[in-house]
Amino acid sequence: MTILAIDTSTQWCSVALVNPKGGSGKPQSPLSLVRHENLGPESSQHALDWVEELLTEANLNFRDLDAVAIGIGPGAFTGIRIGVGIGQGMAFAADLPCLPIVCLDAVALEGIHSLKIVAGESILVAVDARMNEAYWATYIVQSNGLPERIGDVYLSSPENIDLPQSDFYLVGNAVTAYKNEMNALSNKAVAIDPHAVPHARSIATLGIDALAKGLQVTAENLQPIYIRDKVAETIAERSQANRQAKSN
Repeated sequence: MTILAIDTSTQWCSVALVNPKGGSGKPQSPLSLVRHENLGPESSQHALDWVEELLTEANLNFRDLDAVAIGIGPGAFTGIRIGVGIGQGMAFAADLPCLPIVCLDAVALEGIHSLKIVAGESILVAVDARMNEAYWATYIVQSNGLPERIGDVYLSSPENIDLPQSDFYLVGNAVTAYKNEMNALSNKAVAIDPHAVPHARSIATLGIDALAKGLQVTAENLQPIYIRDKVAETIAERSQANRQAKSN
């Protein structure tokens, strides 16, 4: 089973090619090729080139893939659209199933690895959503070491994030982006990983689990999630707001 994983929801461009049982004609050694770099606001523009480079390195083409796992958000509007578009294009061309992965789920898995969180423990993931808000969700670590999300992904001001009722680990960059607002949460956390971001290796791992559970979708049904209803103001809206501010 060879999974291509892509996440372009942040300033990190992240692409992975993973086969737990082997690849490149060498079944005795797992295939795991990854590129993950912080390239700034234009990071998503590199994703397609990286996909082609990893496939070339593995001596594969996209018709050799079993599925494409995509980080569907929430996150940067343009980046998510590019990542979803790449996944859809490859899935349409090779008739591949798509595995939509919520980006906060991948952040939770990164935290499990970095903090060595064991089964049964609770995690609060909170990431910067800009505009003085954070995306957040709570998780429990399953016996297989993967995170299970409890409830939905929420968007709120950092100070309105729900405080878990039991011991928890805090994962995500909101803790540094909103240090003062999240001070109470930080003080109560068992441990903190403020650096975890969606990583294609975690997107791939969650994708393999999703495929085993039959959670794949067709390319036309692969959709991003934004959480925030108003993703961005239009130029006209900003101009109008500026005119109103000057007139007051």
